[in-house]
Amino acid sequence: MSDKYDEYFDSQEANEDSKSDSRVALILIAVFVVGMVFWVSGQ
Repeated sequence: MSDKYDEYFDSQEANEDSKSDSRVALILIAVFVVGMVFWVSGQ
């Protein structure tokens, strides 16, 4: 399993960075969707 990660990422640190970046992106998308739902329901 770790061999496949080495193919996609230069190091373990790069792998961890990509995981945290994707987590932040998912949180931002979730906040945006919830905000739009509240904004639309308030119209």
